[in-house]
Amino acid sequence: MDVLKDRLNMILSAGANVILTTKGIDDLASKYMVEAKCIGLRRVPKEHLRRIAKASGARVITTLANEEGAETFDSSSLGSAVEVYEEAVGDNDFIFFKGLKNERAASIIVRGANEMMCDEIERSIHDAICVVKRTLESGSVVAGGGAVEMALSVHLDDYAKTLESKE
Repeated sequence: MDVLKDRLNMILSAGANVILTTKGIDDLASKYMVEAKCIGLRRVPKEHLRRIAKASGARVITTLANEEGAETFDSSSLGSAVEVYEEAVGDNDFIFFKGLKNERAASIIVRGANEMMCDEIERSIHDAICVVKRTLESGSVVAGGGAVEMALSVHLDDYAKTLESKE
């Protein structure tokens, strides 16, 4: 218990107020974190952990051991966020990170009546994001969705009004 308390104090004294781990969090560790007004998130998938670390400017730490065999925690490993909170969306609770240091990503939460509708919404969002990506990469837009036919129709109608007969 003393080792656990020392390790937590090392991390908390460096300035951490949110701790994420891929493993579980012991009840005693939870008690120390609550007393220090620190949020502890357990069983975070590794891919989410890496993404949050990259966005917040943090470094994923696998061990507190250094080259000499002692345990230390460097405050430069910490990331930053303006706000971290939990909110219920539909039937699920989500943790939101706002104001991250390297805010170059966002999450889109898709809700719908059933799984099939959510899948269709997800495909539509993916298509729209791909269109924006291609537009930004190429710097140009090719009209679609019947735009060429509509423009041709307008020009033909204007031309037809200049003619005397139906022919």
